[in-house]
Amino acid sequence: MLDQRQSGYILPEGFTVISAVFERVMDARHIDRQSGEGGWLAREALHLFMSGIRDAWELELRLKEACCPIDVSPPASAGGTKIVDLLPDLSAWARCLTASPNAATALTEQTLEYAVEHMDEFVAKPDVRGWLVRLMLDLRLGRSRRRRRT
Repeated sequence: MLDQRQSGYILPEGFTVISAVFERVMDARHIDRQSGEGGWLAREALHLFMSGIRDAWELELRLKEACCPIDVSPPASAGGTKIVDLLPDLSAWARCLTASPNAATALTEQTLEYAVEHMDEFVAKPDVRGWLVRLMLDLRLGRSRRRRRT
């Protein structure tokens, strides 16, 4: 049997619960979905569900009690991408490439460390996300970027 807490997967019935609860809390708080608080609330709903709160009533209660941090800012504009904005995507890629959540976290951290150490390889490329995903794939598959260039 698939244990959702260990696998990192959410089955369709889980999404139904999360979506219904999220909609009720958004309507009760009069929050716009496109706002920073709406995005934060969606991430919080997923986090609570994945941490073991499966009951819709309890999930709704926790979401209603949750307070959005003050420093939530809107998504990065077209003027530039912040690495912080890419962390959810990088984490998702890492979960696809590894067998456990701990390994995914380690791979994400290793990718970011490598990126900081090799910032000179990044020559103002417009696609920061693509560069980081390529780094992650190279690290996961054990390929050295320097070896590949020679």
